[in-house]
Amino acid sequence: MTGLAPDHGPLAGGTKVTLTGSHLTGTTAVAFGTTPATSFAVDSDTQITATVPASSTAGKVDVTVTTPGGTGAAGTYTYETPAPVVTGLAPDHGPLAGGTKVTLTGTHLAGATAVAFGTTPAAAFTVDSDTQITATVPAGSAAGKVDVTVTTPGGTGTAGTYAYEEGSYVFSQTSDPASGSTVKTGDKVTYTVTVTQQGTGEVKGATVTGDLSKVLDDAAYNDDVKATSGTAEAKDGKLTWTGDLPQDGSATITYSVTVNGNGDKQLPNALTTTDDKRGTCDTTKGCATDHTALTTAPATPEASPTPSAPQPSSDTQAPPAAQNQEAPAAPQASGGALASTGSTTLTTATISGALLILGGLAVVFSRRRRRHS
Repeated sequence: MTGLAPDHGPLAGGTKVTLTGSHLTGTTAVAFGTTPATSFAVDSDTQITATVPASSTAGKVDVTVTTPGGTGAAGTYTYETPAPVVTGLAPDHGPLAGGTKVTLTGTHLAGATAVAFGTTPAAAFTVDSDTQITATVPAGSAAGKVDVTVTTPGGTGTAGTYAYEEGSYVFSQTSDPASGSTVKTGDKVTYTVTVTQQGTGEVKGATVTGDLSKVLDDAAYNDDVKATSGTAEAKDGKLTWTGDLPQDGSATITYSVTVNGNGDKQLPNALTTTDDKRGTCDTTKGCATDHTALTTAPATPEASPTPSAPQPSSDTQAPPAAQNQEAPAAPQASGGALASTGSTTLTTATISGALLILGGLAVVFSRRRRRHS
């Protein structure tokens, strides 16, 4: 025998090989190791075509040809472990933190020595059978797709792509009293901010900010900010919260101000984030509040009533001479104002008494005049 081609193939056999040499007419057997060829045909005295049988183990075996004249060696044939063929990967996406268990299906998976996601080995894997492997996804370095590969003694097969997903989050803000209310000087307004993870992956370093400058021109911060997780700070007219959000996690931030009404009488307060790829406003709840500040004016003291002058008794009769007598008019100061005399105002009774005396004197003077005349 002088030739054997090809000289290698899969464990499953089925490869057609050509054996060349001389004196091959009348061949009665072709064997691969101790296993007869699945079939063979003597093409001529110098050529035989044979079909390789299956083998249970990988490696080299001797190939022999038997004729009536004896048995000759045709060379060696190598049974090779076939490269893995992966046809399924589920699930094919998960969080950037890894930890997801995935199932790879295909053929020739027995003896797998490695499973990788991109260039990172699986956190763990188990060969369940020649057609299935269970693997734990490692943490990713960035969001996006990576190739998944399986390596066996027969080679490396690609299972497809796995998508690392980075989680997202939404945020909202409410207030007490509710947005749109009118508040007064001295009232307290409490703000509540909620941040919630969404998607399939945890969020590292989520951020929410708020400009408080238009609130603090009409109110004073009460230095009471607090958060259920992460770090919150209200400083220099700005609210800042930063924190991590696990799968389905959330954080609540609260703080308050006391109204003084020193500014434009409006308290608009809106949230934003610099992380616009992951964080968005929860439009169903809203992210902005506003209040109108009403300045409370001091109360005006009531004027004291002017005491009324005492009235004379109804049964006191003025003397006849005084009944038609008018009280002398008060002297006028320049400009039409009443001149101040510095004396106490006379009552009606006092004036009546004075007029009575004057009347009596007038009678006396009248009688004396008649005597002298």
